[in-house]
Amino acid sequence: MARQKGASEELIDAIQDRRGRAPLEQLDPGWRTALEYADVVHASGHLVTDALHAKLRAAWAEGQLVDITLVIGMTECLNRCRY
Repeated sequence: MARQKGASEELIDAIQDRRGRAPLEQLDPGWRTALEYADVVHASGHLVTDALHAKLRAAWAEGQLVDITLVIGMTECLNRCRY
């Protein structure tokens, strides 16, 4: 989907492996915060701090936060479920 929306291969690679952070710095701060949120939730949803939540609320509307959380949760489930 990222390719369809015009994301560069460099950005997609950086998002997938997180070793090359420079392309991520080109993202809007809200998107960087969403990726940070995804990383934290991947480790444990209990690790989401008030500070991170405040950054998310500053960048996204409440409905958008619900959508972001839903996508992260669905992705985690699909990555962990065995069929």
